Amino acid sequence: MTKAMNNKKLAIGIAAGAALAGAAYLIYRSKSKKSSFRETVEEAKDNMKGKLNELQRKAEKEYKNSPAEAKETINAAKERANNWVNKASKA
Repeated sequence: MTKAMNNKKLAIGIAAGAALAGAAYLIYRSKSKKSSFRETVEEAKDNMKGKLNELQRKAEKEYKNSPAEAKETINAAKERANNWVNKASKA
């Protein structure tokens, strides 16, 4: 019986070890997936920050250039209005 008991204990020990190894593997995979997901999120966040900064720089540039364009548009509108007034007064 002692041999049978030893074999039984050995089998239980191997099964317990396999179960612990499986659990450790599952925990490792879970943490690995979370880490990978976090890395992906961080990369996406950095990309988004870069794109927003680029968009902000472009918007500031457009804003700085807009007054000159607005003045040109206003002057063109004034010229058209003066032409209409002159045409109307000649008619």
